[in-house]
Amino acid sequence: MVGLASLGLAACGGGDRVTPTRTSELDIVPDHVEVASGNAVQVPLTLLAVKSSGNRRVRLRVSDPDVAQVSPADCMLPAGTAQPSSCMVTVSGKSLGSTQLIAESDGLASDQGAVTVQPGNGVGTIGIADYGSQPTFTYYKSAANVSFAFTVQFMPETDGQRVYAENPISVEFTDTSGKKVRYQTNTVCNVTSSAPTCTVAGSFTATEVPADGFLVRMAVTGDWQTPGKAFADFNPIVISMKPVASQVPGHIRVASQNASNQIFSGSKAPLFVTLSDSNLTQASYTVTLKIANPADTKWVQFYDYPAGINVGAPTLTSIKTCELVVGNSNSANLKNTILGCGFNLWANPSGAALSGPTEVPIEVSVERTPETELQPADAALPKFSQQTILSLMPPSAANTPTRTITFSNHSSRTVVFAANSGSASAYVSPTATAGLGEVACGATAPTQACPIGSTCVQGGQNVDDTTPYQCFWDAPAFASNPVKPQGSTTATVPGYAGVTSGSQQIQWSGSYYALNCSSGAPDADCPAAPGTPGTSPLNPAQTVAEITYQRNAVDFYDVSIINGVSNALALGPSANSGKVAGSPVPGGPSGSITTPYACGTAGSAQAQTGTGASAYTLPASTWTLVPTAANFPAPPADSPASYYAVVSPSNPAQPTACSAQAACRASTAGDTVCGWNAGGLSLAGGNQRVCGAFQGWASANQIWGWNQTAGNAGNAVFGFGTRNGSGVTVGQLQLCTNPAGTIYSTYATAPPSSDAGLACGGTDWNASNIIFNPSTAPITRPAESHTTSNPTWMQYVYPTIAWLKMACPTCYTFPYDDESSTFNCEQDLNSQGTNTLDYTLQVDDLKNHFQ
Repeated sequence: MVGLASLGLAACGGGDRVTPTRTSELDIVPDHVEVASGNAVQVPLTLLAVKSSGNRRVRLRVSDPDVAQVSPADCMLPAGTAQPSSCMVTVSGKSLGSTQLIAESDGLASDQGAVTVQPGNGVGTIGIADYGSQPTFTYYKSAANVSFAFTVQFMPETDGQRVYAENPISVEFTDTSGKKVRYQTNTVCNVTSSAPTCTVAGSFTATEVPADGFLVRMAVTGDWQTPGKAFADFNPIVISMKPVASQVPGHIRVASQNASNQIFSGSKAPLFVTLSDSNLTQASYTVTLKIANPADTKWVQFYDYPAGINVGAPTLTSIKTCELVVGNSNSANLKNTILGCGFNLWANPSGAALSGPTEVPIEVSVERTPETELQPADAALPKFSQQTILSLMPPSAANTPTRTITFSNHSSRTVVFAANSGSASAYVSPTATAGLGEVACGATAPTQACPIGSTCVQGGQNVDDTTPYQCFWDAPAFASNPVKPQGSTTATVPGYAGVTSGSQQIQWSGSYYALNCSSGAPDADCPAAPGTPGTSPLNPAQTVAEITYQRNAVDFYDVSIINGVSNALALGPSANSGKVAGSPVPGGPSGSITTPYACGTAGSAQAQTGTGASAYTLPASTWTLVPTAANFPAPPADSPASYYAVVSPSNPAQPTACSAQAACRASTAGDTVCGWNAGGLSLAGGNQRVCGAFQGWASANQIWGWNQTAGNAGNAVFGFGTRNGSGVTVGQLQLCTNPAGTIYSTYATAPPSSDAGLACGGTDWNASNIIFNPSTAPITRPAESHTTSNPTWMQYVYPTIAWLKMACPTCYTFPYDDESSTFNCEQDLNSQGTNTLDYTLQVDDLKNHFQ
C-alpha cells in the first residue's frame, strides 16, 4: 500500500512475469529493486491462492546481508482465500553492490527478486504515500465530481550524527488534463526532516478530462543544498489517473504492524483498518472488530487510557468500531474523508502462561452507515475478509535478539536505577509511520496507532482532557532495585519491539539515570522512580544517559549534564562486545582513521583515542566540579558554588530561605549550604534558595527552566533577561529555544546569509576561549567544527557551562553540543543485518563536594 521511491532511484518493475504461468505461489513484486545506499524502498510480497487454510509464515532474507537488509524477517499471510494476500517488506540499502531478495515458506517454491544498491544521494527518499512506486488513481468515468489527495512522504538520510534535509525540498504537481483539475491546495509541497509530509488535494469532473484519463507528474523543483552535498537528480513520479467503467467500492483490510499480524505476549501492538482502491465519490461504512472467542480475551484485548489517567491498568474491551468515509456531501471539502483507523492492542493482559504461538481470530463485519444517501451503484460493500487471525507469540520467538544493558553501581551509596522512556513514531498503516516526529495516537489522532513495544497514553504527571495522547516506549523492567555499592542489575529491550519500517528502525529510545539513596539508611530510605510515561525525576538537575537503539543501523548514545549533575555516569558498549573507542562503524569515517566517538564510552574516567595516524584523543572525565567567579557573565556577589548548588533541607515542609551562603553556614541541623531545593518547594516563591545539605549541581539552563520570570534571582547573576541586537534573550540561548537554533546548521554561516546572533553554540572547546583556564590544551575536540560564533552566547552562556565541560569533556552541556558528545556503535550489523550490541552504564560518586 505504501511505497517510497528513492530520490533518483525508485523500485521499478514492469511485467513481473514473462509468461502467465506462475512458477510458485510466492511472488515478489517487482523482479528488480533499485535502492540507494542508506535509503529504503518498500516491496510487495504476494501469496497467490493456496488451497490450505490458516496462516502461512513467509521467511524473508537477502543473499548478501552486507549489501542490503530486509525487514520484517517474516510475515504471516492467510492462505485459502479467494484473493491473493500480501504484505509489504522494507529493503534497505547498506553498501554498493547486488544481492537477491528471497521469500520462502514450507511446502512452497521460493521466489527471488534482484536488489541493486547504488550510491546514495545524501538527501533521502521521497514518494507518494499509499500509492506505491508506480501509482495509479482510479475513478468512475461518469462521476460528477472526483476528489483526490496525494500525500508526499519524505524520509531523510543521515550521515551518522546529523539528519540532513533541514532546508525545505519543494515538490510540484503538474497534470495533462487540460487544466480541468481544480486544486484545493497549493500544487507545491515543501517537506523537510521535521515536516516530512505534505498533501496536495483537488477535484475534477470525470467528463471534463480526457476520456482515457490523464497523468499527474510529481517532481522536485527549485534548488536545494546542504553543506557538502548537492541535491541529486530526481526521477519524476508519474501518477496514472485512470477511469473505470463501473464504480468500485474497494477493499477493507485489517492488519497489525507490517501486515505480519504477529503480536508478542506482554506487549502492546497496533491494529489498522484501511480502505483502499475505491473510486466512489461518496460512501460511508462502519467496520466492527470483535474478538471472536470470549475465552481469547485473556490473550488479546483492545485498550484505551481514559483522559486524565496515565498510570495503572487501562480500560480493556473486546469490540471496536471504525468509521470509513470516501468523500462527503460536499466533495470539494476533504476534511471528512477517513480512509483508515488505528487501534491499540494489549497482548496477554492477563499474564497467562503462553507455551507457544496462539491464534486469536478477530471477526470483521462491515455495513453501510445508515444516514448516508447512496446511489444504487454505490451500494455494494467493499471486499473484506470476515476474519483476521492474530498470532500471539512468546517473546523468545522474535527474530531480533534482546538488547541488554547492565547497570553497575561503583558509588558509595545504594542507588535506584530508573528509565524515562521517549516518544515513539506513530504508525498510520501496517507498513508506514506517520512521519518523522509524529507521535500522536488514540483520541488525539484516531487514524494512528503505536508500534509494538510502546503504549498510547497521555504523558506527564498532571494530565487533563486537553493533554495529547502520544506513543511512549514501554519502560524496561529492572531485574532488581535498589542496587547496593559494588552491585549490579540489568534491563532489556525486547527483540520484537520497535519501528520496523523504513531506514530508521528504532527499537527503543529514552534515558537512564540513578537516584541516590540516603547515605544514613541506604536500604530503607530510597526515592521512588517516577512511574508515569515521559516524566523525569522530581529533581531534574540530574545526570542522565541517553540512548537510541536501532535495529538496522548504528545506535546513538550520550551522557547529558545539560540540566545538572547528581552523580558520575559512564555509558558505553559492554566489555564482552569487543567494541572499544575507535572501532569502525558502518557509515563512519572513510580510510584508516576512526574517531573515539565510534564505540567510545560517554563520561569515561579514562582518555579515549581513535585509530590511524591522524587520530585524536578525548580527555578523561574527572567528575570534579568546581564553579568559580569566572563561571558567570559578571562576578557574583555571593559564593560562586552557592548559585549552582542543589540541596536537600532537613525540614522539607518548612525550608529556611536564604539569599547568601553566609546565612546557612552556622546551621546546626546540617543545612549548611545555600542552594536550590531538590524537592522543588522553593519554586513556589519563584526565586528563593534555601538552606540544606548539599546534593549536587544545577546548571544555569535548569535554573532558568525552573523559573522563567523577570523576577528570577538568577537574572542578576546570569543575565537571563538580557536581549541582544538579534532580539534573542540569554534565557532563550540557555535553553536553545526559538528563535535560537543550532550553530551547526541553521546559523552555520556568517551574516548576511544567516544571523549568528541567534545561534545556540559557538565554541570548539579550545583553551583559548577559556580565559580562566591557564592550560594550553583544549577541553575536548568535537567531531565537527562550527564556522562562526555568537558573541552573546560566548559572553553569557559559555562561562556558565565551561566548568561542567571541564569535569566531563564527553558530556552534553548544552542543547546541540552534539559534535563533542554524541557516540555511536553497533555489533554484528554487517554480518547479520541486525544490531545486537549490549551496553553497560556505570554510576560513581562525584569527586568533590560543595566548597
